Amino acid sequence: MQWQQEKNLQDVELRDQNRPDTGFLSWSNYIKKHREDPSQRYQVAQKFLPWPLGFKESVLALRAIIRDKKKADVDYESDLLSLYHLAAWESFCPKQCESIDEPAFKIFDQIPGGVVADLEVDYQQLGYEQLKLVTKTDAKMLVSLYGEPKQHSTLKQLYAEVWQQAEQDYLDRLKKSEPAEQLEEASETKLKYGLSTASRKYDANGQVIASQKSPSQAEKHIKARIRSSQKAAQETEKEDRYSAMVARGKQLSGLVVQALRERRLIKERVLNGSLKNIKQTLANKKMVTVLGASCLVMTRKLRSHNRNK
Repeated sequence: MQWQQEKNLQDVELRDQNRPDTGFLSWSNYIKKHREDPSQRYQVAQKFLPWPLGFKESVLALRAIIRDKKKADVDYESDLLSLYHLAAWESFCPKQCESIDEPAFKIFDQIPGGVVADLEVDYQQLGYEQLKLVTKTDAKMLVSLYGEPKQHSTLKQLYAEVWQQAEQDYLDRLKKSEPAEQLEEASETKLKYGLSTASRKYDANGQVIASQKSPSQAEKHIKARIRSSQKAAQETEKEDRYSAMVARGKQLSGLVVQALRERRLIKERVLNGSLKNIKQTLANKKMVTVLGASCLVMTRKLRSHNRNK
């Protein structure tokens, strides 16, 4: 059953079961697999209505069919009308629903497709400027066939009372299916009264947003205190590390100065004294770290001094 043929909530429940198995591919990539075959692409895209990309892919497939027919000089009016109807049906869903402060697709997805398809699509009243799926090229073809319309609107604006009734029906079903105090804990897998996807949240593009239970005020307060304590501990740890680093730097600086002084004293003893005096100097100063480069210089000077004796 196609989306346009749905008549009741039971048909809405069966919608997901009628969609093809895409395997490891996402449904968008599954549709695009048939890009080279516009007719097949259109048939597959129809299975994914009323998702936004289902409408978009259906319209793209119809444009490809129209281009092929124009090249072959074949009549394409029926395909253009199908494209126009898809754009009109898509315009029945606004971006945001003020009554529940959520993306309107959440309600649109729960309306049987036949209810939307049965709304009269009058080109003279609906026009094309406010239909986002109609391109400039599509508009030129429509005008060439039917002339300029009297006005431009959307299906939602023309049938505002139908949309309002759909909102109310949705809220009524939601209240019946879950008591008010348990709405936040509703299971997303529950199938009842056409609410197989009613408990899900959607973004503006119709993508499902993972539901999360809102934390209580007490939980928020506890989490805030934990974050504050963790932040204070991190700041204290940073200060301790910085103090230790400064102290270590001062200590190393003192050792460097001391080493330079001892090196100079050793150098004088090497040039002007004996090996016994050098050993005595080292013992008196109790140097723990001496050698390295300074030790190498001292040894060479000592050998040179002994050879010259």
